[in-house]
Amino acid sequence: MTAFDPIRSSLPPTRREFLRRAGVAFAAAAAAPAAWARNGSPAAPAGSSTIMNFERDLKRMRFEHYRHPPIDILGKGFRPVGGSLADFATARHNGRDHFFYIERRLQEGTPFFPGHEIYFGHASTADFFEWEVHDPALVVRPGTWEEAHVWAPVILRDGGEFIMAYTGLNRHLSQNIGLASSKDLFTWKRRVANPISPCKGAAWAWWREDDICSCRDPDLFRHGDRVWMPYTANTREGATCIALASTADFRRWRDHGPILLGPASGYEARLWGGHPQGSFESPNLSFRRGRYILIFQASIRGMGPGTWAAASDRIDAFSREPIWRFWAEGGCVEVVRDQGTRSLLAGVHAGGHLRFGEVDWAQPQPVARTIADREVLRGWGLRG
Repeated sequence: MTAFDPIRSSLPPTRREFLRRAGVAFAAAAAAPAAWARNGSPAAPAGSSTIMNFERDLKRMRFEHYRHPPIDILGKGFRPVGGSLADFATARHNGRDHFFYIERRLQEGTPFFPGHEIYFGHASTADFFEWEVHDPALVVRPGTWEEAHVWAPVILRDGGEFIMAYTGLNRHLSQNIGLASSKDLFTWKRRVANPISPCKGAAWAWWREDDICSCRDPDLFRHGDRVWMPYTANTREGATCIALASTADFRRWRDHGPILLGPASGYEARLWGGHPQGSFESPNLSFRRGRYILIFQASIRGMGPGTWAAASDRIDAFSREPIWRFWAEGGCVEVVRDQGTRSLLAGVHAGGHLRFGEVDWAQPQPVARTIADREVLRGWGLRG
């Protein structure tokens, strides 16, 4: 069994621990008015509350609003209070679908500013309509390979536990990939051997620890006797790519190099986004009806931004010709569940909201469509 390192007690409290302590304090505060009443101090009438009761009432209302935000899943979709979603993971456990996501708390359109995207938000639902927001997971760790940001989790069930692969960034914004595990989706332990460093030493890759470089957005796909991990990387020639690594035990990883190459020139940086050409990112790999399907996001010069798909009869080789637009509204695509040739998908929509779609893989070029019918989404919920 892989060894994992616990959070040292000498470190400052994590956000999860902070919220746990706040929850204890909240519970005590909620019980106080009842105790006062039992001791002969009647509750104050409406409009004449003390400042202490005023603050406790606000705390109760705000915690309830945070934990159970009003969600119009067929309208704008789910988002956390005060934030929005980016890349996310999904897993099912004990009758609930759980979502772990980059929680984006900023107005500007870039995640690179210090202090942003420093933990994963966590929410779950039993029916896709009512949601509960839980404590955040995997807060950044100062002085490590994941001290600046954590990005793009993905989760795969492995026997009696869940394995999460995710991206960490150091102070130079060098990106790397690590693993964590959980048995209940609430308590996560990082792997002692983190990070995986799939690009380190690879002859094809441009990667270093002391400068910004791509090694992010892992996906985990079990196929045959191995787990395959496509991810975003850079080549030495200056091209974005989706690269591939694989493992049989989550300890030793085999490099398969780039499986989908972008152009080696023509990139143009724009501060607030909208690049005419950018990274191939957020890959999702699966095997459908005798062929491999690779879904990814990219802004491609002459084609625009979008979520694209490519098909191949090989897991380690995809071509940009042809690719097709896979989901007009949704990005960072994850499969929630399958039924026959169809799948329920989740994706990030405009404004950083999560919504659901469905796709029929039997089509020559499958295209996902956002679900707008309540009974269709309810039907998927009943199939869980």
